[in-house]
Amino acid sequence: MGEICDMRDLERFSRSPEGQACLAETRRLLEGRTIHKVTFSNEVNYIATTLELDNGESFFIVQPSLEVGFIREEFEEVLEREHDLEERNFEREPTPP
Repeated sequence: MGEICDMRDLERFSRSPEGQACLAETRRLLEGRTIHKVTFSNEVNYIATTLELDNGESFFIVQPSLEVGFIREEFEEVLEREHDLEERNFEREPTPP
């Protein structure tokens, strides 16, 4: 449908009573809490952030700045360097007999 349709659906949801309730629940879960631990996981198309809160709850976050497309654009040289390092390490590994 396209990004503009997605954006409009999100606006519609956010202003609806159900959307307001959903967002209020998210706010309730987070406000006043302390983050005890932050972990990251590779979710194929993005790196996810998981916050572990003081009440034992976990909160899963997807950030646009950790999506693979953004990382490829912003860190192209880093990815090339790391790829080259992998290739060199692979070439040095002995082949099994």
